Amino acid sequence: MADIRLKALDALVIMNTAIKNVRLYPPTSATITNALEKLHLIFLDIFEQEAPIIFAESEKNILICGKPLEQKDQERSQVTTLLNILLNFGIRSISFDKGLEKEELAAFMELLSKKPEVVKSEGDLPQIMAEKNIRHIYLDQKVYISMDKDQEIISSLDIKDDEITQFLMSTHPELASDPQILQEMMMKNPEWLLEAFQAGLSQIMAQKGKLSNQQLSEKLKNLLTLVDKVTSPLEQSDQENILQNIGKTVATMDNDIIQELSSQEIEQLFGGMLLQYIMFSTLDEVKPEDKSVESNISNALTSAGDSISAGGAVSDSGSGSGSGDTAGSKKTDNQGPGSADTAGSEKIDYQKQLFNLKEKLLSRIKDNSRPFMDAPLLLVLPKIIEQLVAQKEKETMEKIINRLIVDLLNEDSDVRAKASKGLTEIIESFSPDQQSELIERLSGQLIDWIKLETVVTLDYRKICRSLQKLLQDFIRQGRFAESIPIMDVFNDIHSRILEKNDAIRDISSEIIRNLASEEYLSILFKELHTNERNKRKEAGQILIRFGDVVLSRLLDIVQEASDSNERINVIHLIIAMGQKAIPAIKDRINNKKAAWHYLRNLAYLLGHIGNETDAHLLQPLLLHENNRVQMEALRSIFQIGENLRGPLLLSVLPKVDDKFKLNIIETLGNAKCADAVPFFLDALKKRSLLASQSQIDLQEKICIALGLIGSPEAISALSEIAESKSFLRILTYPEKVKHAATRALESIKRKQK
Repeated sequence: MADIRLKALDALVIMNTAIKNVRLYPPTSATITNALEKLHLIFLDIFEQEAPIIFAESEKNILICGKPLEQKDQERSQVTTLLNILLNFGIRSISFDKGLEKEELAAFMELLSKKPEVVKSEGDLPQIMAEKNIRHIYLDQKVYISMDKDQEIISSLDIKDDEITQFLMSTHPELASDPQILQEMMMKNPEWLLEAFQAGLSQIMAQKGKLSNQQLSEKLKNLLTLVDKVTSPLEQSDQENILQNIGKTVATMDNDIIQELSSQEIEQLFGGMLLQYIMFSTLDEVKPEDKSVESNISNALTSAGDSISAGGAVSDSGSGSGSGDTAGSKKTDNQGPGSADTAGSEKIDYQKQLFNLKEKLLSRIKDNSRPFMDAPLLLVLPKIIEQLVAQKEKETMEKIINRLIVDLLNEDSDVRAKASKGLTEIIESFSPDQQSELIERLSGQLIDWIKLETVVTLDYRKICRSLQKLLQDFIRQGRFAESIPIMDVFNDIHSRILEKNDAIRDISSEIIRNLASEEYLSILFKELHTNERNKRKEAGQILIRFGDVVLSRLLDIVQEASDSNERINVIHLIIAMGQKAIPAIKDRINNKKAAWHYLRNLAYLLGHIGNETDAHLLQPLLLHENNRVQMEALRSIFQIGENLRGPLLLSVLPKVDDKFKLNIIETLGNAKCADAVPFFLDALKKRSLLASQSQIDLQEKICIALGLIGSPEAISALSEIAESKSFLRILTYPEKVKHAATRALESIKRKQK
């Protein structure tokens, strides 16, 4: 049973979305179709366990399957929205039964999306449903309410809620002995509740300084929730009077506490009217020079005003057409405290307040000297956005978005958090296609924000996910160049190039992993291999931003590709990845069975991305049987070996053949390795009676190397060679060696001077 109730609650949430979408989009819109499809499927799932499924209203509470929702669920905005719809239409229950078709759902959602007076002008609601062939949805069937002992509902003035009783008794201890007197006091003098509220408020505010503003605001919200429950059975005029006084009291409290209270879920309290008091009190006054009011904001908030006048500022009731009743119009049964009947009285004129709000909002958009978004404005923003979208007021929406972007790059993290919240509200109000278009257009500013942001919020996650989806779309569409800047910011965070906390880095790493799925890698590697879209370079640039995720596949191409141009291209990509490629290269360079050309390329890679600590990886290749591998290893050691060049090269010198030995000696000289001087001098002393050509070449290379190194230790030996004279050509040095020694001496002496 609990599982069915959870599914039914999900259906209620989706139903609310579907009703909202029907108001905003044409009937053929994919947004509407998708919502109805999802709603139909969840009903079919429920019907397998129970049918019919019934949503009912009892004493301003929603019942599912005859049982009330938990308080936290009753306070959800989607639940309060459905409750308002039921109350406005005078519906006590809605039953959905087996055999329900999508067409029936669509027709019923369309009916609920309209204003009740519009539907009533067309005829009786059950009659209209019959005409529209809605056969598996029934209204006002008898509902049997089943409750646990601790789940009693307030009925009329029969107060059985322990919390409420305790509250009233704590504020009026003299009446604690007789709860019946509490009821009589409320019936005879409802304003007596105001005394209870003031007493409860005094108890809370007495703790100021001991508790934080957040804790105080939470206690205040609980108090307001209790008062709202107590006043629900009263006459409307009594409710309005109590609300007016409570609203004025709350509006005059410290701004910090009001801000904290605004961040609580208070939209449902007093039919949404309390929120209006807070909103109007916290928005600053308009500057004299900013008194002009644009029609688009006016229309949007006038429509919001219709809902406010109907008793639900943030509800979704109403068509959003902007043509609702204004001050002076005839009062309907559903009109609340903002109606024309309140004009001239001490009650707040909500139409006038809305007019002021329009000016204040415009002033905020124009004023870059302070943050645009705050908690009260965040609460009313979804309603403003809904109306702007419905009226296709793109220019005004652009102004709001541009102003939010300014705050998104503010140095204050709290300002950024509110701006990202506002921006997310706007993004989520659009259709999926519109969302993608907006994210694409704002991607540059969003990248700058991600570089700056230090705190992970729900909205940070949402925007990052939106950028991930944009990247996925770009890759599918072959828009590789446009992907690179977005990839860069996530890769830099993932790779710690851009230092962030663990929470932020985890999000970036997850995005990189998601993008590295086979679907996207296949697209990129295909382009790298075929250059089908003439975007091989751009595809490669994206691939290297995946780091070690793609290294193995890139190294496989280096090993297996028959096209030398393709191998060279991939080698350059790996070089661009830098040090992160070294572990994978290290694993492969030790494979003695690998092809010589592959090992040569690995040696080349190390020579371009390694450092002194990696040079030892090349030493085994100096003894490889292929001379081209040896030479590449020698060049790479020269490039990255630094102080290890001498020890590494001298250690293999006795083990290599004469030809490669000459290359090593030359490299030691060019590297000016002083470590090699003793070895070279010792080799010069060891002469055969009849020197071979290879020995002569060796002596010549040593003399040249000693000259390049420039060590004074070599002067004596070089002088002996340069000045030696032959006797019957016995025990003398060949002319080419003597010539080399002479030049080496001159070089060393020049360096000494």
